[in-house]
Order: sequence, then structure tokens, then C-alpha cells
Amino acid sequence: MQRDLAAAGYRVVAPNMRGYWPSGAAEDGDYSVPTLGADILSLIEALGEEEAVIVGHDWGAAAVYTAATADPAKVRALVALSIPHPLAIAGDPGVLLGAPHFIYYQLPFVRWWVSRNDFAHIDRIYETWSPTLDVSSIDLSDIKASLAEGGVDGPLGYYWSFFGGDTEGAVRATPESTIAVPSLVIAGDADGAIAVERFAVAAPAFTGPYGYVELAGIGHFPQIEAPDAVSAAILDFLKSPTTAP
Repeated sequence: MQRDLAAAGYRVVAPNMRGYWPSGAAEDGDYSVPTLGADILSLIEALGEEEAVIVGHDWGAAAVYTAATADPAKVRALVALSIPHPLAIAGDPGVLLGAPHFIYYQLPFVRWWVSRNDFAHIDRIYETWSPTLDVSSIDLSDIKASLAEGGVDGPLGYYWSFFGGDTEGAVRATPESTIAVPSLVIAGDADGAIAVERFAVAAPAFTGPYGYVELAGIGHFPQIEAPDAVSAAILDFLKSPTTAP
């Protein structure tokens, strides 16, 4: 996907998020969503850009929603994959029942459980969240190698921080916040992690130009399962009058 965007003439930067090797771990253990959003804004500035189109999947999607909420002047547009705006779960805590990993990642033996049998848990995630994907057809060795090298505390820290309080003055996207920048949301209708109907529930949170692409037969990892379709959707979005510079 990154190669497709770069070939179209865009400057593409694809960093590992904090805690995912080789990116550094958070010394203070802060993997909260407000901090993830702030990381994006800091990266835009560090790259010498005044604004950027930001793209994120899963926790990255939560981060781009928050970055656009905290400082929309730096966000020309956003693309979010597989996670809807927080409005999707407003008033319905039962949504988390469909994501039990948020609970069992809090257990004291979770480091061992995730790491055992050469990180077989990663295979189970892909099988469960993308039930139409033949996991044996994709190479997960780089993901497992990064966890072996950098440890699991960073990735698990996202879930540990989820139930912690935000620091004073922190800004995050909430069910009440709206997003005015041009936005594209991409989801698969076979996502095993979240019901695809939730994306329609979240649509009113987007008050600016908004597009939604639902990919048939695709699970939670559309950038892996249908990279050509994802690239095409993003390129169409980038070329649209509301998004193009």
C-alpha cells in the first residue's frame, strides 16, 4: 500500500507506533490514546510539514481520530481502517463483550500467554478477526520477530492504558467530539473484531466531507487482505477536490 501511494507521487512515512520495535518503548508506560494522537502531531512537525493526511489502522485509527480532534489545523484529511469513531460505542458498553481481549490482556500471566509457542497468539488473532483469510498464506514472521526483539509490554500497554485515566489536559476523540476534516473510513464486512454495523452508527460524528468504503468478504486487516482495493480507495480519496492540496 505504501509503495502504491509513493508511486503516485506522495511523500509516505510509515512509522512503527510507540512500543512496537524498533520504535522505542514509553519510559513512563503511557500508551493512552491522547498520547498516541499527540505522537502523530509531533511527527508531522518533526518532518517539517505544516499538515498531513494521516492514515491509521486499529489503534492507529484511534490515534488519527484523536489527532484530528486535538489539532485539526495539522490534519489535511484522515483515513481510518477497521475501527469506527468512538460514537459507535456510545451508551453501549456491551460492544466490549465482542472484544474480550481488552479484558484478558489485563491478566497477570498475559505476557507468557501471548509469547508462548512462538507467539501462536498472533495467528489466533488473525484467524479470529479475519475469518475469511487463509492465515497460512501470509507471513507473520516479521511481526513475531519484532515482539521477540522488543517485548510485548509496549503492545500490551495500549490495553493497559485503556482502562487508566488520562492525564490532566489530555485531548482525545470522544463520542461527543466531531471531526470536520475530510475523512475516509474503510472496513471489512467480515471483521471478527467489531460488527460492521457500528460504522454506520458513527457516521454522524463526521461533519466534514466523509466517505465510507465497505469491502465484501474482508476481515479486520484490509490492508493485508485487500491491499489493492485499499490503495485504490485511498488514492481516489486523495485526488478528490475536498482532499487534494
